Amino acid sequence: MDGPRSDRRSFLIGSAALALAGASPDNAPVRVAVVGTGARGCDLIRALSTVDGAEIAAVCDDYAPHLERGLSYAGPKARGFDDLAKMLKEIAPSALVIATPLDRHFAMAVEALEAGCAVLCEKTMCYSIDQARELATLVEGRKAVFQVGLQRRANAIYEQALAMVESGMLGTISAIECRWHRNNNWRRPVPVPRGDARWEALDRRLNWRLYRDSSQGLMSELASHQLDVANRLLGGPPKRVIGSGGIDHWRDGREVFDNVFCIYEYEVGDGAGRRTIRVTYSSIQNNAYEGASELVLGTKGTLLLTQSKGLFYREGGADDPNWAVREGRVERDASIITSGKTLKLSNDPWAHRGKPFEIESTGDDTRAELVAFIDNVRRKDPATICDARAGLVNAATVLIGNQAMREGRSVPFPEGLAGRPKRI
Repeated sequence: MDGPRSDRRSFLIGSAALALAGASPDNAPVRVAVVGTGARGCDLIRALSTVDGAEIAAVCDDYAPHLERGLSYAGPKARGFDDLAKMLKEIAPSALVIATPLDRHFAMAVEALEAGCAVLCEKTMCYSIDQARELATLVEGRKAVFQVGLQRRANAIYEQALAMVESGMLGTISAIECRWHRNNNWRRPVPVPRGDARWEALDRRLNWRLYRDSSQGLMSELASHQLDVANRLLGGPPKRVIGSGGIDHWRDGREVFDNVFCIYEYEVGDGAGRRTIRVTYSSIQNNAYEGASELVLGTKGTLLLTQSKGLFYREGGADDPNWAVREGRVERDASIITSGKTLKLSNDPWAHRGKPFEIESTGDDTRAELVAFIDNVRRKDPATICDARAGLVNAATVLIGNQAMREGRSVPFPEGLAGRPKRI
């Protein structure tokens, strides 16, 4: 490769090709409606408006300013509604995209399925594990097209990472570290002063993520993406989780934790080869230094993953930990003195890193997940990139983390939700 990038290998992957695989020859547009036109809903509407084969027939929101904004992105053919039942009856869309607060996902998904719609439901699939169980059962019984909005599954970087892990490029996985760190209080402005009689209702509406009756907090809104990555890389859900969290920095009346730290234990392999891999998850809201990323640590290499770039570092001296003097020579990063002294290894965090292999993607994973969904709808194929069963496993994974933090104990993964994990 020419130019300043010639000192490293680079993988350039087009996610559009991944999402368009198996496209249907049927050119009839899929009539799509969107319920929920807040920030995420408008992101989805804008992306949908660029997808060939999708026609935005209607948008729905019971908050007029959001509805007006959603309509401005949806195009001239879209009608606006403030009631989901009325929209489903009058528009009869082929598919519904749900981008509402979490506590509304279950009821709206059931209503859409009963109206004969395919459904793309934003993560986390449901507010509770019981709801997620019931919804997965309904979807599977109807053989409905249903997709959960975990868009890393439409991101070519994460598909490449999965292939690298499965091929053994990282060796034996030792641990995974996931983090989503931001310096932001997560609170959105309310368009009336705090003393106004309307303030509390508007605050609950606009800042629904901060309140327990409508939100499961950082775990459902952020950890859901990253723990889905861990579940996929390790071939199944965790065995148990412990955690600690609290409202320690933003004491502004919120009810969900403003910092969370969890350790998930995964059991992989079979028989005598069975072993435990630990996945750590942290999310804080008053320091953004490490941002949002996943670090997959293996005996042969390490993968640093983000939505826009991945870096693969080979593990130097993987077959020789250099813990001894050999032929009168001390290896570069280790030394040992046998007369009662202690083994000393380099603590320099960069000492073991060479130049990385890069994995890059030019795609937009939100758009790519919508392209994949529309393709499944057109082909009436329920095998979406993240079906209801995967959504159930994901919901259980994040929700037991919240339970562990609230109750101060180890919480097992619920039985009967997924098959046995693969050998990694």
